[in-house]
Amino acid sequence: DPSIVNMICQMLERFGYTVTSMTDSTTALERFRTARDDFDLVITDMSMPKMSGDQLAGELMKIRNDVPILLCTGHSDTFDEKKAKQIGIKGFAMKPLDMGKLARAVRAALDDR
Repeated sequence: DPSIVNMICQMLERFGYTVTSMTDSTTALERFRTARDDFDLVITDMSMPKMSGDQLAGELMKIRNDVPILLCTGHSDTFDEKKAKQIGIKGFAMKPLDMGKLARAVRAALDDR
């Protein structure tokens, strides 16, 4: 949802981060392929059109296996923090995200590199 992406971008920018935002997983993957060293962290949602967040994370890690990824979800009966860690995802956050939860999740994912 573009409005949620915009809200999260604003929160991250308030923390001093430079943010590149996208709402399409395939576009995000292509952008990462062309500029993989421009990213210190990738935040993705589990539910997206075309490619789920865990699928996107897997593709990103094939390109650059050291990139920390923070996966967000509102609910998931089949995917949890344990599974995220097993496939190499550094952070896992349940929605809704407030500024404090987002800040802690981003910092933890970056510190876990």
